[in-house]
Amino acid sequence: MLGIRLCRTCLNNAATYFYFFIPYFLAIFQPVFKLMKAIVSALIVFMIMPYLSYGQTLDKTANEAYILVRMVNKFHVEPRELNSAFSIGLFNNMLNKADPEKLFFTKNDINRLGIYSSILDKEIKQRKTGYLALFINIYSQRLAQADSIAYQMAKRPFDFYAAEKLTAAEDTSYPASVTAMLLKLHKKVKAEALTELTDNLPGKFKSLTAPKQKQYLDSATIAVQKKVTASFQRKINSILHNPYGLTHVVGNIYCEAIASIFDPHTEFFPPDEKENFESELGKQPFVFGFKIKANKNGGVLIDNLQPGSPAYKSGKLNKGDKFMTMQWEGGQPVDVSDVTIHEFTSLMDESNHKIASFTMKKLDGSIIQVALEKEQVTGDDDDKVKSFILKGENTVGYIYLPAFYQDWEDNNDGLNGCANDVGREILKLKKENINGLILDLRYNGGGSVQEATELAGIFIDGGPVAQVKGREAKVFTLKDADRGTIYDGPLVILVNGYSASASELVAGTLQDYNRAVIVGAPTYGKATMQMVLPMDTSVNQENYAQTHTENYLKVTISKLYRVTGNSAQFKGVQPDIVLPDVLDAYITKEADEPFALRPNIIGANKYYVPSPPLPIKTLAQSVQTAIDTNSYFKAVKKIVTASKQKSGVKDLSLNLKDALADYESDIDKDDGIDFADAVSKKFTVQNNQYELERLRADPNLTALNEEFSKQIAADADIKIAFEVLATLKKL
Repeated sequence: MLGIRLCRTCLNNAATYFYFFIPYFLAIFQPVFKLMKAIVSALIVFMIMPYLSYGQTLDKTANEAYILVRMVNKFHVEPRELNSAFSIGLFNNMLNKADPEKLFFTKNDINRLGIYSSILDKEIKQRKTGYLALFINIYSQRLAQADSIAYQMAKRPFDFYAAEKLTAAEDTSYPASVTAMLLKLHKKVKAEALTELTDNLPGKFKSLTAPKQKQYLDSATIAVQKKVTASFQRKINSILHNPYGLTHVVGNIYCEAIASIFDPHTEFFPPDEKENFESELGKQPFVFGFKIKANKNGGVLIDNLQPGSPAYKSGKLNKGDKFMTMQWEGGQPVDVSDVTIHEFTSLMDESNHKIASFTMKKLDGSIIQVALEKEQVTGDDDDKVKSFILKGENTVGYIYLPAFYQDWEDNNDGLNGCANDVGREILKLKKENINGLILDLRYNGGGSVQEATELAGIFIDGGPVAQVKGREAKVFTLKDADRGTIYDGPLVILVNGYSASASELVAGTLQDYNRAVIVGAPTYGKATMQMVLPMDTSVNQENYAQTHTENYLKVTISKLYRVTGNSAQFKGVQPDIVLPDVLDAYITKEADEPFALRPNIIGANKYYVPSPPLPIKTLAQSVQTAIDTNSYFKAVKKIVTASKQKSGVKDLSLNLKDALADYESDIDKDDGIDFADAVSKKFTVQNNQYELERLRADPNLTALNEEFSKQIAADADIKIAFEVLATLKKL
């Protein structure tokens, strides 16, 4: 007990001394304590902030989705009900957008996500984030694994002689496990490498000796593997390491998927995409000002500079300079030294207002850097209306209209729109005493309905042009209010499978009025109108321009009908004279879209009075032999037929010998498209007097003009149109 008491005494004394000296210890170590407290606080903030930011971004996305649906319900011509069917469509749509080739998600992942498949409507209505959080968690894991396997693939050469296949079952389904996912990634990249290799074999490859062929292939397979794996890594990194974060990327995919469930043309627009959309419809798009071409050794080169553009005015760039890296303001530099033109174009389209820095390799081997900002450059010859004279037995005018543009920001009463530009070109052509006119609307995906209405009015003497019906029962008429015409002579309109929307309005109207002969292929089949609105439920169609939000919504607000009451929706405009269309082998149309609005019919406009019928049957018979015997059209038919026969996914060999055998087989079967018969012997392509003076004043336009003239002379569709006008003149 004494020992214990002694110990307690010692402890008590020690405690007394400790408490006595506490103030001195605090005085000495207080600055240290403050520093430690600051460090701990900073660490806590550092560890928590990403989660706070993550949660805030998810909440923001959920709110955007909620507002988007409310906006659609307020403005859409036929809004869909949010129910389990909507949810299932959204579930599949989002997976298709995030993983279109079924590369990243496993079947187990789909099952985990599947608990939300029929209740996503409730997630949207209640602004919940459970589905988004799970999706991001799984997606980030799989992308990281894909990034790792891509890194490994880049280090180990492919065995192109192994007996390996990518089966149709593998290609069309989600992999069963992570191991299967990594194997599928390997096979898909290898398949792409083989495609890249065979697509770019030199023309003389078949004539090389066996040793020379092997020497070429040994070198080419290494290069193509490097290129394809690098491209695959860039694709993954653009998502996984996006400068705005993966949560932001998935949030945009979510909103985009929701919008497109209502119809293919209702779209969620982050700021850059809204600008890109409007610049496509504008007469003066935002551009850097360089034309590009593929480098035979990989990558992209400058092919030409546009006078007056940012690239031209920099004074640093020249034809032949190679792009090495590209970096958007606030983003990371991207290696573009071996990208394809498509990949490079996608990178350039990411913004219209940010500054981009380019690292360039000059022809002398030196490396330079240049920073450029897109501008609206006037006088862009590629995007303006072009007209030519086809001089032969007849003198026919030809006008090419690539888009129905207008100036979005300035109200100039149509003076800067395409209809007025076409009118000016017609006046120039009439001075050349043309006795027929071809208006080329092929590949014209549409644009301003107002401009299309005014363009149709150039050729008719007043009256209804089309009908519009929105959510209400009332039908509105689009009218040509101006009496008289700019051109009342023989007219042919050329269309193809990519002529859409406003192009279909013009072609359909002039067909219904018996004012033009429609020549070409059935058009795309889009007969709806859209409006871009800020994401604010308080706006209406009258005051929306005064409201600015971070994101925007392009929403389908009405349906378009012909003056007869019929619709071009789904079936398109059917030509009077049908020509084979190579696009039938490659593109899908409105009717192929799973969420496209169904067509219907309304009453004909009572003020619609057509002209006397044109001799369509006689005209068609007059050119049928020329169509049937033309080697170009024969080749197009063969390509379309072969495309339909190859439709559907089949087992694909990943063996180089098999790929080369398939390549040889395709060469033997395909005689190629022969333009010899397409080149017209019946006319020469000339410029009007105004254009000739312009070319003399600006030599930079001469080469472009010559190239365009050659394309017209070698165009089989234009040849048929020319012959139709020749026959029409004789009748």
